[in-house]
Amino acid sequence: MGVRFYEFGPFRLDPAERLLLAPGGRQELPPRVFDTLLALIENRGRLMEKEDLMRAVWPGAAVEESNLSQTIYLLRKTLHDGESGARFIETVPRRGYRFVAPVRQIEEENAPASPDPPQPPEPAATKGKWLARVGIALVVTMLAVVAARVWLDSVTTRSDLRQIRSIAVLPLLNLTGDPNSDYLADGMTEELITALAQAREWKVVSRTSAMQYKGTNKALSKIGRELGVDAVVEGSVARAGNRVRVTAQLIQASTDRHLWAGSYDGDLGEILTLQARVAEAITGQVKLNLGAAEQQRIRSGRATSVEAQDAYLRGLFHLSRRSPDAFQQAIACFAQSSQKDPKFALAFAGLAESYTLLAFTGEPGAAAKARDAALGALALDESLAEVHTSLAGLDVFEWKWSDAEKEFQRAIALNPNNALAHHWYGNLYLSPLGRHAEAIAELKRALDLDPVSLIVRTDLGFAYYYAGQDHDAWAQYSKVLETDPNFDPVHWVLEQYYFQKGMYEQAARESAWFDLRQGHSIAENKFVSAYARGGRLGLLQLMAHADDPWFSARGYAALGQKKMALAALQRACRTHEPNIIRLRGDPAWDTLRPAPEYTEAERCIGLPK
Repeated sequence: MGVRFYEFGPFRLDPAERLLLAPGGRQELPPRVFDTLLALIENRGRLMEKEDLMRAVWPGAAVEESNLSQTIYLLRKTLHDGESGARFIETVPRRGYRFVAPVRQIEEENAPASPDPPQPPEPAATKGKWLARVGIALVVTMLAVVAARVWLDSVTTRSDLRQIRSIAVLPLLNLTGDPNSDYLADGMTEELITALAQAREWKVVSRTSAMQYKGTNKALSKIGRELGVDAVVEGSVARAGNRVRVTAQLIQASTDRHLWAGSYDGDLGEILTLQARVAEAITGQVKLNLGAAEQQRIRSGRATSVEAQDAYLRGLFHLSRRSPDAFQQAIACFAQSSQKDPKFALAFAGLAESYTLLAFTGEPGAAAKARDAALGALALDESLAEVHTSLAGLDVFEWKWSDAEKEFQRAIALNPNNALAHHWYGNLYLSPLGRHAEAIAELKRALDLDPVSLIVRTDLGFAYYYAGQDHDAWAQYSKVLETDPNFDPVHWVLEQYYFQKGMYEQAARESAWFDLRQGHSIAENKFVSAYARGGRLGLLQLMAHADDPWFSARGYAALGQKKMALAALQRACRTHEPNIIRLRGDPAWDTLRPAPEYTEAERCIGLPK
């Protein structure tokens, strides 16, 4: 006894006759589309990996993933998947698909009898005329149904596309078979995000939030809710020698509905050209009105050699890891790329960002190298928002405040979707200058573009703390700690908060956190031992012997030692301590602001009046 029918929603699938019956009549499915639907239904309720599904539908044949993507796309359109709340096929990003609708299985002996009773035979001539008339009517009806369905599908798809105003590019899957080639897929993801972000009419989630979903098994609908986007792009990169294939599909997040799919082939040196073609196809589908400058930015940035492009993508991979060691590795890659292609502006932009980040870690000479790289990039392409952001950060580092604001505003004007520009503008410029409402607004915008970023959320909490909104600050810190209790920057911020509030035991505990992370005991921490040994007196002795004059100045201020705090602050000015940019915004100095030494410190670092 075999299966006669599968029923789901308003559809009936007949495996023997290879028919899909719908309320409007039978649906003619291409063979591979029918096989895909049958395989999903037979494995309903469980995930079918893409490789397993391709083996089931194309047994013994070598096919590309793009074939499966196109097949799923056609199947969803046939089933109207996602329309009016109907859900049949769930996409599991980068892994496969799952048939999620209830299915009623009708066995052979339970198959319903024909509803039409036998009719007496008709004369041949009469029967022939009747069949002809019925045949013509059926053909006309079917053509009308098909035409209406095509028109309705196109209208529905266009309507769905017009509603897309926010998008996330999920990490492209590396199909090279070599884990060492992850940089290729990750770099391609980064560049696709950068290209799509040129469209001012929509929000594009930043790379740091998108990369959080690498290797995830979450449903697209859940990812869409977490990132706050209408649609997602997922796909893959496959490389064989110097040949590369990029596949991508645009999916409505709330309904899991496939809106578009495409596949692009080229040489490794053309990878940014392939990325530009994907980006242009997506923006074209959504019918965004891109200006000439935006279209040029999507097409620009192409390396002229395979070696330069390869090194650049490796640099992006290291830069995304955000650590001093990773910055050094990124610099080596970007330098190699710029040597292979001296006119490759994006390689110099990568160098500028890497060196700027190193400068804020206290790396000697990094600021000068960052500026050289940024100016080199601007000479090749002055429309790069990333470079203007790096220049703005450098201007803050060098106390060139008016220049910094102009560069930040220029970066945001060039690319309003650049989360880093909004982040740095709020955290490095507006908050340190005491422009708290503006700082919070910029950091909220950065978090909207980068909703999974822990550092943006931490810095938003820091901005609330500077603004005297402790409740809001704690709300942000709590969310960070819930997500990752081992996130170092939030513990650094909490140490400052506790110390400034006179909560020395809690501050000592946060200070010891970093020693514990490095394998040291709490007792080895200087802060903890000083407080245990002498309380406030022990902390004063610690401030006197600290190597960092900014740390000493804030410590003395919190302990009520105004004269020593002001003296340490003057030393911090002379030694150009990076954190002194926060002088005006930091509430630690509230009791010292009337002093002439404090006014001199503001004048020393060139703060605007």
